Amino acid sequence: MATAAKSICVVEDSTVAGTRHVPDMAAISEGYGKGERLSLVRDARNPHDAWAVEVRDGADRRIGYVSCECNEFVARLIDGGKSVEGRLSSREQIGSWTRLVMGVYLND
Repeated sequence: MATAAKSICVVEDSTVAGTRHVPDMAAISEGYGKGERLSLVRDARNPHDAWAVEVRDGADRRIGYVSCECNEFVARLIDGGKSVEGRLSSREQIGSWTRLVMGVYLND
């Protein structure tokens, strides 16, 4: 009998960094709902941040990066072969800025 895969939240309520630099982010994110699954992809060759981790939506668009407050931790999990994902907890439009907040989950 197979058991269901489990996941635990290892980072709560982290704002996705860099959404200001995504063209049409407000329109793109209108389709996102709470719990939306987001891919976290290591960007080890990023010239600005050795711990960079891209945040990608279901259409595989880069919509930002894991915040620098926790990106080293997330990058080390990915580098260690762990399965992690983001899950959207909230979306808010503040003027021209689309604020996306996610949790980071470690999967079995």
